[in-house]
Amino acid sequence: MNLLNRIFNTNTIECPRCLGKGHVDWDDIKRLKRELKWLPGSCAYCDEKGTISSELQDKIAVDLTYLTIETLPEEKKRLINNNKEAIERSIDYESRTDSFISQIEFLHFQGNMEPYKIAEFYHLNTTVDPEDQIKLVDYIKRVIELKT
Repeated sequence: MNLLNRIFNTNTIECPRCLGKGHVDWDDIKRLKRELKWLPGSCAYCDEKGTISSELQDKIAVDLTYLTIETLPEEKKRLINNNKEAIERSIDYESRTDSFISQIEFLHFQGNMEPYKIAEFYHLNTTVDPEDQIKLVDYIKRVIELKT
């Protein structure tokens, strides 16, 4: 596509995930109900551009948990092309994320475990970077806070 076509291309729309900012903030995360599944940062939906092709929204759900800035470009292309294995990976990722959240809820509300004890439970047989442990405890606290 030449420069003039790109400038006047009407097939682009404002990114519905980041609302044209190029990054996702807590307001976007809350609006899309992904409080426990995303963190603020670069928008993976529009690749930080603020706009998307109008057909992208028909191919990938704006709130797809699996599509984050860590998702490889090749995997995003597979999702756009409706690749069966990529779709299965996204479904599995969503399922595992929901299961992890449910486990945290159970351990806290039914097992009366505090966040740091839940984090220790998940890292029983591994050596963990202290910074990663802090991040996990903070995440567990967010799960508990949101579910309270």
